[in-house]
Amino acid sequence: MAQFASLARIYRPKTFSDLIGQEAVVRSLTRGLTSGTMTQAYLFSGERGVGKTTVARILAKAINCASGPTATPCLTCSSCTEIADGRSPDVTEMDGASHTGVDDVRTLRESLVYTPLSGRSRIVIIDEVHMLSTSAFNALLKTLEEPPPHVVFILATTEAHKIPDTVLSRCQHFRFRLLSVSQISERILHVCRSESLTLDPAVITMVARAAEGSLRDALSLLDQLLRTGGEALTPADVADLLGVTDNALEEKMMAAILLGDLPTTLGTARTALDAGVDPRAQIRALARRFRDIMHSALDGEPLDGPRYGWIRESVQALPLDPPPNIFFLEQVLSVLVRGEDDLRRSPQPAITFELLLARLCHLREVMPLPEILAKLSGSLPVSDTGSPRPRPLPAAAPSIPSPPRPVRPSPPAPPTLSPTDVFPLPPRESEAPSPPSLPDLSAPTSPPADDFGPLDLRIPGDWPRALARLPHDTATLLESARTRKFEKDTLFLDTGNSFFNNRIQANKEALARALSQAVKSSEPLRIETPSATPTGASPGKSRGSAPPGTAKNDGRPLPPLVAESVTVFNSEVLEVRSPRAPHDHTQGETSN
Repeated sequence: MAQFASLARIYRPKTFSDLIGQEAVVRSLTRGLTSGTMTQAYLFSGERGVGKTTVARILAKAINCASGPTATPCLTCSSCTEIADGRSPDVTEMDGASHTGVDDVRTLRESLVYTPLSGRSRIVIIDEVHMLSTSAFNALLKTLEEPPPHVVFILATTEAHKIPDTVLSRCQHFRFRLLSVSQISERILHVCRSESLTLDPAVITMVARAAEGSLRDALSLLDQLLRTGGEALTPADVADLLGVTDNALEEKMMAAILLGDLPTTLGTARTALDAGVDPRAQIRALARRFRDIMHSALDGEPLDGPRYGWIRESVQALPLDPPPNIFFLEQVLSVLVRGEDDLRRSPQPAITFELLLARLCHLREVMPLPEILAKLSGSLPVSDTGSPRPRPLPAAAPSIPSPPRPVRPSPPAPPTLSPTDVFPLPPRESEAPSPPSLPDLSAPTSPPADDFGPLDLRIPGDWPRALARLPHDTATLLESARTRKFEKDTLFLDTGNSFFNNRIQANKEALARALSQAVKSSEPLRIETPSATPTGASPGKSRGSAPPGTAKNDGRPLPPLVAESVTVFNSEVLEVRSPRAPHDHTQGETSN
């Protein structure tokens, strides 16, 4: 059986100079090797297929090379060849996904007490280190903090946030980034030249874009395509293998979305679904495309430049002159990102896919809020004071003048009541007490200009409108009152409080006149309130007939302060109790 070697393994970088896309990591490591200031614990983090394990092996060769430590290992000495073949006794590679327990770490620690056999250091590479259990991390922690002088740890992970902080603080952390489409395309071209292959540039671009920044995924996909179709690959073949539409159909769909052409968009969607396209893969492809368009519009770099790697025909097939609105592109990306998750959970992916594309077409008509406000403010000319004023109406065609309407005189409205009129002050001692008086409420006042017309107090909604037409002090006296019934022009009001009922009853004639004018009643109204019980009185007792300022039980004059209170609150004294004298225990009698 013939041996099979993947392109990713054949063209794996062997030295730091072969690496692409990780310039910052290479620069830092080579500087440390050149100066001799190396650390004993490294942590490499990043997405899959960006070179973490490859750099770990290159670093192991650089440390144990016969001419090392050096940034350029010779690749010919026994140490370099053994590490490249994976049979070096001084380099231990441990898979953290399958060796997660504390016993695995204990076994590793016990082997580290031995010095290296042939190399300069013992190097431990733990891949997917985030899969170790908590107890395993705790067992590894002490060795990481104080490793033997001949041991170097290289940890690799795709999820650095799962590494305990105690481990992170003891490692030198290097972050590997995803590769750009242009960098992956250049590497694929290098592989094709080395393999004497000739591929369509559109195929190379589709493969590089489908890899999503992972060079290993790109080479694996290229390997699969070459063994499927050979050099005669077309973009349609790549689209079938990836589960997405080919370039022509995808560009037609994107052009329709950019123009807001819903029929064309849904037509291309049906064609794609009939061809067996995976909706989720197509949504991801559209998201990458629109992301490139947004970044290109922001930084001014062309899409067919080295950064984005679009072919010129794809750029010319889209309506990108002038560039789309950034707000529109943001909304498109937001819908696409959420739509991928909706497709994953949808019981009908095809319908959900078409619905997402329809939403994208309607986004063309959506305007950002600042633009809406600017248009609204622009429709109203600004006056000299800075406030917007309505535009003048256009001149209408001349018409036959109509006779002037007769001007009706405004009906009189009640005057304003002052607080001292509603609650009169008590009379002085030299004056005889007299009932409180109200000013003439029949003096005309103008009702509010925006509230004309008669009101019906039998309608609950007209009561607050009637109060709004009254002066403030008069309305304040009636605002707590509620209409109990309305019979034969008599309005029965009740405030639920005897004091306010008494005030309304005492001034009912003036209040009735004011209310009649406010509601424009043809007949004069009358106001009645229920018979009130004074505050603090027993319900079974009736009000006495003693004159104000005198006690009910014996007619004696009241103290000035009590008499003043009786007059102000229009109340009466029900009982006068004499103060109880203190009891004298020595004499046994009460003194008055």
